Amino acid sequence: MIQKKNLILIGGAGRNVGKTLFACRLIERRAPDPAVTGIKISVIDTADLGDRDRLEKDTYRAFDGPFQILEEAAPSDATDTGRMLKAGARRAFWLKVRRDHLQEGLEALMKLVPDDACLVAEGTSARTVIEPGLFIVIRGKTGAVMKDSCAAVLPFADRVAVFDGREWDARPDDCLFVEGEWMLRPRAGAVVLAGGDSRRMGRDKALLPVGGRPMIALIVGQLKALFEEIVISADRPGDYDFLDLPVVPDLEPGQGPLMGIASSLPRMTHDLNFVTACDIPRIDLSFVIRLIKMSAGFDLILPYLDEGLYEPLFAVYRKSVVPEAARILEGGGRSILALLDRVKVNLVTIPDRGWFKNINTETDYADLIAGESGNDPIK
Repeated sequence: MIQKKNLILIGGAGRNVGKTLFACRLIERRAPDPAVTGIKISVIDTADLGDRDRLEKDTYRAFDGPFQILEEAAPSDATDTGRMLKAGARRAFWLKVRRDHLQEGLEALMKLVPDDACLVAEGTSARTVIEPGLFIVIRGKTGAVMKDSCAAVLPFADRVAVFDGREWDARPDDCLFVEGEWMLRPRAGAVVLAGGDSRRMGRDKALLPVGGRPMIALIVGQLKALFEEIVISADRPGDYDFLDLPVVPDLEPGQGPLMGIASSLPRMTHDLNFVTACDIPRIDLSFVIRLIKMSAGFDLILPYLDEGLYEPLFAVYRKSVVPEAARILEGGGRSILALLDRVKVNLVTIPDRGWFKNINTETDYADLIAGESGNDPIK
């Protein structure tokens, strides 16, 4: 199986379901990226090559050997790949390949594009040999019979979109290309906790300048790539007006981050919410997506670095934790970890520790700034 996290594959349950239009919408959004590449994949069965009527169609005409790769020369409405170029793709390829040579043809095609290119591909059967970052299946609203080729790969679909002839019930805007990977916008919100006392730092960590802007702005900028709803939890709401985001004050100030969580979650639109402290300047968004994907059946998805070293201020919470958090606070408790014995928890290891770092002291902050000006810039 070919692994290509930088590729989104769009399959169709039948004809005229808007696959190419969906691909072009994605390309239009990514067009400023100079490496965005459009791909059309046509899989041909051996029986098709003996059908004289089908041999007259462009897909099969002048086709010899196990596969053929054609690069589109110019933008146009005449071909699907021409439409991809017109939408803004830098390059566009058409792979015509016999089914029993599908992996061979795809491997040859992948050699023609940069490893880090943003790839938008149209083709259903390709999912049998390639594992993309995202696989979207589009079907018509009329309930037409699904093609066998689509039925075979439907269980692998990350989302099924219904096309009404003009739009889809799943938005192209919810397909995100983040840090070199395609992923779906999560059905979740994000809360940034900015209400800490910063005792070890001696000043407000959220407002420390990093790359010419406050650290909390750096964090929010990263989260906006995934989340449409972001709120700030803070004891001093006026300090964060510059973010132009809703700020939720604690119901009772000075009670710590558990109070911030209990105060903020009821205000969120989504049941599921990613909660992070304001002192974690680098966020691995693909890891955040992984936490959200592991949320089914749990109230708290809690990462940890080592046994007993939990990270409750970089975790995913359901609103169902709020009553238990309130009980802990009413009893005089302040520890988030007191939730572990009260709610359903999924513990998840942080596999790559290079990005995960809290800024707690002046030394931590100095190291962060040194990394920014050296070979480890924050983007």
